[in-house]
Amino acid sequence: MGILIENEFTVAASPDDTYALMTDVERVAPCIPGAEITGRRENGAFDAVVTMKMGPMQLSYKGEVAIESQDDAQRTAVMRAKATEARGQGTAQALLTMRVAPAEGGAASHVAVSSDLLITGRVAQMGRGIMTDVAGRMIGEMAKAMEATLLAGAEAKARGEAPPPSVAADEPSAVGIAADVTKAKLKGLLGRD
Repeated sequence: MGILIENEFTVAASPDDTYALMTDVERVAPCIPGAEITGRRENGAFDAVVTMKMGPMQLSYKGEVAIESQDDAQRTAVMRAKATEARGQGTAQALLTMRVAPAEGGAASHVAVSSDLLITGRVAQMGRGIMTDVAGRMIGEMAKAMEATLLAGAEAKARGEAPPPSVAADEPSAVGIAADVTKAKLKGLLGRD
C-alpha cells in the first residue's frame, strides 16, 4: 500500500542545530521510536532495525537508511529507507523529505516532514487512516526526543562539555496508538471531550 503522510512540528532549538541533528543519521536514529542503527556501510548508508509491538506480536524490520540529498543552505534533506520484515513477507520503503525553517523569531524551528511510504505485509492491513494516525503519533514522539536531545546538547555546550547521547524515544505500540486514535475519533463523532 502506498501512502503519503505530511507532518509538521516545532522544536525549541535553533534551525541550524535542528537541521544538523536531522541529517546526522546516527544521532537522530534513537529519537525515532523503535529505531536503532546497527552498522555503517562503505557507501555512506547505515544498517538499521526498527521494532514495533502490535498486541502480542512484535514486528522487526531490518534494512538500510541513507541521506540521499541535502541542501544545507535551504535546510532541506531527503532520506531513503528500505527494510524487510525479519519474520514474514512484509517490506517497507520510505522517502522522507525534511525541511527546517525558523519559528518564533528564530529561537525555535518549524520542521516539515513529508513521508512517501510503500508498505506490504501485515502492517499494510491496518488501513490508510490508522497508518496516518500512527505515523503522526510516532512523529510527535520523535519531536519530543529530538527537542530533549537538542536541549541537553545546548546545556552541555554552555558548560564546555561534549554533548550527551541522544535521548531515545519510547518504543511504539501500534495497537495502543490505534486504540487511542479510535477513542478520540469516537469522542469526536459523539461530541464528547
